[in-house]
Amino acid sequence: MARLLGKCLLLGAVTVAGPAAHAGPSVRQIVEIADIESLSVSPDGRLAAFRIRQASIDRNSYQIDWYVADLESGHSVRVADGGTPIYNDGILESEPAVWSPDSRYLFRRALVDRAIGLWRTTADGSGNRLEASGDSDVERVEAGKDGRSLVYVTGPSRDSIERAEREEYDNGVLVDRTVDVHQSMFRGGFVHGRLASQRLVGRWYQRDGLLWRSPRIRHSIDLVDGSEGPQEPEPAVAVEPLTASGAVDDLTAVSVGGDVATARGDGDVTLEIRRKNGAIVRCARPDCTAGKIVSIAWRPGRDELLFTRQDLFFRQDLFAFAPASGRVRRIANKDGLLNGGRRPSLPCAIAQSAAVCVSAGPASPPRLERIDLDSGRRTILFDPNAALRQGSSPIVEHLEWKLPDGRTTTGILLLPKARPSKAPLFVAYYYCPGFLRGGAGDEFPMGPLADAGFVVACANMVPFKAWGDGVDHYRTAQASIEALVDLLGRRGWIDRARIGMAGFSAGSEAAMWIAVNSGLLAAAGVSSPTYEPAAYWAGAISGKDNPRVIREFMQAGPPDQDPDRWKLIAPALNAGRIKAPLLMQVPEQEARYATELYARLGATTTPVELYAFPDEGHLKVQPRHQFAVQRRYLDWFRYWLQGAVDPDPGLAPQYNRWDELRRRKEGSFLK
Repeated sequence: MARLLGKCLLLGAVTVAGPAAHAGPSVRQIVEIADIESLSVSPDGRLAAFRIRQASIDRNSYQIDWYVADLESGHSVRVADGGTPIYNDGILESEPAVWSPDSRYLFRRALVDRAIGLWRTTADGSGNRLEASGDSDVERVEAGKDGRSLVYVTGPSRDSIERAEREEYDNGVLVDRTVDVHQSMFRGGFVHGRLASQRLVGRWYQRDGLLWRSPRIRHSIDLVDGSEGPQEPEPAVAVEPLTASGAVDDLTAVSVGGDVATARGDGDVTLEIRRKNGAIVRCARPDCTAGKIVSIAWRPGRDELLFTRQDLFFRQDLFAFAPASGRVRRIANKDGLLNGGRRPSLPCAIAQSAAVCVSAGPASPPRLERIDLDSGRRTILFDPNAALRQGSSPIVEHLEWKLPDGRTTTGILLLPKARPSKAPLFVAYYYCPGFLRGGAGDEFPMGPLADAGFVVACANMVPFKAWGDGVDHYRTAQASIEALVDLLGRRGWIDRARIGMAGFSAGSEAAMWIAVNSGLLAAAGVSSPTYEPAAYWAGAISGKDNPRVIREFMQAGPPDQDPDRWKLIAPALNAGRIKAPLLMQVPEQEARYATELYARLGATTTPVELYAFPDEGHLKVQPRHQFAVQRRYLDWFRYWLQGAVDPDPGLAPQYNRWDELRRRKEGSFLK
């Protein structure tokens, strides 16, 4: 009884407290951080093109600007407005600009006046010209293999897409394997920058537009004389079903002279070069075989291969391998990402004398650097987030810990400035690359929680070579988090009665497994649904690959034929065992998959709320949605783990609901 009363007292100790004083960036500043992307170097090696994408919560959009930097002087100039952001199936599209052979112009796609066209921009910023546009959007642009041409691909006309959507709206939607019945069927997601009717196109929940089967057309432009080549059909790309093998794609880079470099493996790494004459050169040095190689590129004008190696903390080093001598040298290292943007596998842009890289660490927002390939000297080219570096940042610790079975895993701690003692702990589980603006999915206010006095842990998924049994991954996640809690508890930093956990995608599954199978959590949050029986049948329409994928990933057959397995993996079937207050903030396309858990948990006394965000896919990309998600998670975990209430009058309805949920939960303890 004393233990139950202790829990009741903890739940009842709600105090009015304003938002945390921000030593580091606020939620608004985190959402509105400027990202650097689409890097490319001019053919003469003197200039680098890149674009800056910055969210605006007030406009619920992104400002996109193209820049060109002089690699010798370090001077950067804004050369073009990037147009309206191009949302596509839950991401914002971006790709490097294509340079003209004389380095005077760069060619890029832009969405302007509801049409995606091909634009030509002068490298000095003196002019922009619409190079190609029409009834069909430009869906892709790339450099020609001959070094002097450009290829762009157009899809069906915008008018034909709208007619097909309206006709289907009027006549009804034929439900087949390409239709996700849980999403809005009429213009329920973004395709190439517009809300469009979507279809599943063969890989799990990968989506495209209604006319995804329509042929695409390839166009070419000679960038030397300006002539246009013949239009040709774009070869159809076969979409392979998703597998659970965990295999890593090989990386390939071809030199101007025809030598082919290949990197493969995710642990037992092989880096080899097949010479044009057939000879094979392998790099057996530890720098080539340890860690994980995430990108490779030939150095222009040199017989030297550059590769980026990544450790278990997502820290990246840039190396050079000279196949003639076998020499390997480290050029640069970083406490976080050192690449071509946000995704760890994006390569730096490479000139003969320098690499142009985006640098980002756990508490260091992105900036653009020039790295001399001979000396390793680093120069800041562009820092759009310099103002965020003026304030103090949380203390960062790269942490390794062991699981009971002896395996080692990793994560990153953000610690409050004051030495933590019996503080609440917040954990996000999945992966933690670059600047920790919110962990995987950009969902969780890690810095603001540290400002509020939390110990914050971003735990990387325990490495694996093959998927195996999905439940083993859940149990491994639980073992990892329990070992982390034990470690931090022995340090005296955390209060074991005040642990919160949240996750996105696979991280959501791990959080719910721990909520069901342990008493570890005092509050929880998920940004993605989990495997549930009701969701299974929506994906089991004849011809869909969902049943096969679920069997391969989770070893589960149909719920009526495999009830014991579903009882093990489905949180909804274990709602009575979930005691941690749960906040669910999911995209509209996935919200209906979460309703079984929400309904069953709502029938218990465990506090639960479900928010769905319109027009969002797996990732939430609209700035206002990102802001709302992070701010609400901040309020939720401070409320349940610190008893804190933000006095903002606009939030009063939220806290009234939570107070009622708390009273309901307290009443269940006292019965």
